[in-house]
Amino acid sequence: MSAKFLNRDDERETLCRIIKSARAELFILYGRRGVGKSALLQATIAEIGLPAIYYRATRRTLSMQLASLTEAVRDAYPDDHLAGSFASFDDFLAFMSNLAQKRQQAKKKEPVVAVLDELPYLSEVDPGLLTVLQHWWDDNKRRSNLKLFLSGSHISFMEKKVLDVAAPLYNRRTGAMKLEALDYRGVALFFPRYSLIDKIVVYAILGGMPSYLEQFNPDESIQENVKDQILRERTYLSEEPEWLLLEDLRKDITYGSILRAIAHGARKPSDIARAIGKESASDVTPRLATLQELGLVIREVPITEKTNPRSRSSLYLIADQYLDFWYRFVDPSRSLVARRMGAQLWGRSIAPALDQYVSFPTFERAARQYLWRALSAELLPKDVEFVDVGNWWGERDVEIDVVGVNEKRKPSLVGSCKWTRESVDVRDYNTLRDAVAKAQWSPDRLHFFFFSKSGFTPGLKALAAKDEKIILVSLKEMYEA
Repeated sequence: MSAKFLNRDDERETLCRIIKSARAELFILYGRRGVGKSALLQATIAEIGLPAIYYRATRRTLSMQLASLTEAVRDAYPDDHLAGSFASFDDFLAFMSNLAQKRQQAKKKEPVVAVLDELPYLSEVDPGLLTVLQHWWDDNKRRSNLKLFLSGSHISFMEKKVLDVAAPLYNRRTGAMKLEALDYRGVALFFPRYSLIDKIVVYAILGGMPSYLEQFNPDESIQENVKDQILRERTYLSEEPEWLLLEDLRKDITYGSILRAIAHGARKPSDIARAIGKESASDVTPRLATLQELGLVIREVPITEKTNPRSRSSLYLIADQYLDFWYRFVDPSRSLVARRMGAQLWGRSIAPALDQYVSFPTFERAARQYLWRALSAELLPKDVEFVDVGNWWGERDVEIDVVGVNEKRKPSLVGSCKWTRESVDVRDYNTLRDAVAKAQWSPDRLHFFFFSKSGFTPGLKALAAKDEKIILVSLKEMYEA
């Protein structure tokens, strides 16, 4: 099986269990374009080894959609002769019901499996489709051999029109899954020959979208891959940032300006507004909300305030590492790329700043991902407990890279991430303790984690050997979790 599925075991197991279940299933799968939804569905169907209708919609007329859907049905069930194309989605759904009924009457155990991929495109040409699906499901939810998967890349559509409490399919779905980008460990599977350092670096550049990772040649260096696939015109990666913004958003230059401002360090709404020439935060707040709906921007608050929707300590970051990298390094220098001067751009702007760029937010994100992995694998001390993990900042410029909180939202662990050429030392431990004191937390109730690119000094190792609440995590340990 290809690398991109080696760490999708849980997702594949979920989908396989649904297909094999003893009840009718209406399952929703959604996530950003390029995250691997279609490939995951296809791989799961292939693993099951049963006939299945798989139709991936594109932007085309209703009649063309129905004609292509009919061909998908013929491919899956060539023995069920269809005289002509389906005249409507009602006809397609009726075909599924009749096929399921015939299989039940014949006492055949194999379920009728169908996937409608990119559901928003179908709904675009048939606005009543979701209501049609609602009524069909109400009539057929007792047919235990029916398994229908609805998938989509338009996140806001899927959440508002399909999953929302006011949506026609609300309370009809039997399950839902939002497929997220791969974490640092999943990314490493694409580059088995890279060093541990390079695996983190490539994660910082490309993020965890499988469609991006596939563009790099794992047998070439990061430098050569960046030059060939990013710092050159008319490649998938060089054009992707523009495509991520929907057509309507591209017409409004403010969206791109906001992303550019965030990539260059403006993270408070007021700072973002000033950076793009607006007067106040209210001038950018609606557009920030839109970018959040698209999954391109995330709003972060101190982990202890995460349950407070009105927190005024919010910061905005670009959700996707590659988009952040592109707006940070490539977008300001498009003229050099156009003149085929990618090598100069790499040497002049990217390579000197790469360590600092990897440090935040990528290495901090990887450290937090490690904690979840280690907790799941029972690699942490038994008294390390947390229900959420993030970062924290407060008054007097106090920042803590990693903070885990218990069920009462009280800190249970703190962590420091160092992506430097120097080993982490006792003074770094003292610095973290000072930050804890300024945050007015009790150090006696905390575990202190340290994540390091370059290891730890003998002095800190000796201190950790004496104090079980000090936990040192090397890159090697991060990739073994």
